Amino acid sequence: MMFKVRLFSLVFALAVFPSFFLQSYPAKSNLVLVADVNGEITMATRDLVEDVLKVAEKADARLIVIRLNTPGGEVESVQKIMGLIESSEIPVCTFVYPPGSSAWSGGTYILMASHIAAMASGTTIGSCQPVFPTGEVINASKYVNALTALIVHHARLHSRNETAAELFVKENLNLGPEEALRGHVVELLADDVESLLYKLEGLSLLQCRTENGTTRWMLVSSKEAQKYDYVKRFDFDGISQATLDEYTPGLSYFFLSILYNPFVCSLLLIVGLFSLLLGIKTPGYGAELVGAICIFLALISFGVIGIEPAALALFILGVSLIIAELKTGVGMLALGGALCIVMGSLMLFPSPKWLMYTGIIREIQTGLVTVAVAAAIAFAFIVYKVAQTKKVKVKTGAETLIGAVGYAVTDLKPKGHIRVLGEFWQARCLNGEIMKGEEVKVLGIEGLTLLVKRVEEKT
Repeated sequence: MMFKVRLFSLVFALAVFPSFFLQSYPAKSNLVLVADVNGEITMATRDLVEDVLKVAEKADARLIVIRLNTPGGEVESVQKIMGLIESSEIPVCTFVYPPGSSAWSGGTYILMASHIAAMASGTTIGSCQPVFPTGEVINASKYVNALTALIVHHARLHSRNETAAELFVKENLNLGPEEALRGHVVELLADDVESLLYKLEGLSLLQCRTENGTTRWMLVSSKEAQKYDYVKRFDFDGISQATLDEYTPGLSYFFLSILYNPFVCSLLLIVGLFSLLLGIKTPGYGAELVGAICIFLALISFGVIGIEPAALALFILGVSLIIAELKTGVGMLALGGALCIVMGSLMLFPSPKWLMYTGIIREIQTGLVTVAVAAAIAFAFIVYKVAQTKKVKVKTGAETLIGAVGYAVTDLKPKGHIRVLGEFWQARCLNGEIMKGEEVKVLGIEGLTLLVKRVEEKT
């Protein structure tokens, strides 16, 4: 039994953390670790970068190459990634890749914080202004100045164009690879990692002292490195012959990347709320469990990336109105509750701002509103059908006979027998005598005797 437990633990560890168990390297190896960062930058991305740095340090890699393709992401995550890169003991080269891709907004901030910045053909960087959860650009000087200082100071730390860094934020400047290289925003251009490493041959990365007692990173020719007063030096001789190892994230990253995605966590909350309400209204089908799990996962996600208080208040109000509709059947309460939930879905983005391309935010919002509206319509339809069912008069047993029409199988003077709804019953006539074969209508029940009257012929 103990052996099975240990075996299961090992298999689980291999699945979730393959980077630690499946990748081992000799000390002082000529190795370059390559990792990919794609899509929106979230806390999952932060965890990925942190793991990449740990794996590279354990492997004693000479260089980390992060291939970056992103529309941007959440401010706090971007800042933490910048800090991780700056404190890395192994040089980090951020490479905007593949050709034709982009590292907008938050991606540009990360590029400016890297020891080496590189771009592939046709790639784009820039558009660094912060945006509200609704997609509008934030013009408040408090945020703009803070983020401008953040990117400018990192550009200065790496001897890059501070003016361009400032324009990235204040004017949403965008640059292609040629302009970025010419303007001293990036150091290298290449279309693949092999070409990038070839261009690093004969270069050295120096952390040099300045006259003010601070330090700056510089990428210079190895032949000229001795001219500088440096405190750290990384030479890249022979790096073109280095072993390239692709970093493989564990299953935990893929789970967190889904959970921390703003669209997914908002979708979880919407589906969870409607499923929970549906389960309360129609118990026994498991909708309550599905709703509870979705809400639980959504709360975990929002606890990590934050949520606008107004959006949360709108959701609480919307749910309260729908619950009130279930109790009162007014009709308008459900409509108002659905509207509140739709409006809340527009605000379900991390607080207070995002460094993301506004077009991506609008696409996410469109998806959220579509899902919220569809869920609200579906739930309103179910509530309507349930209400209609409740209005139908319940009839069981003999009660179904009242109002039914049959015919006399014997003369009723005033008692006899009739056939109604395919059954024979003893009956008593309430309006004189009824001859055999005449139509009768059931008016009531007296014990096991039906009270009937003759059906008058229409003239």
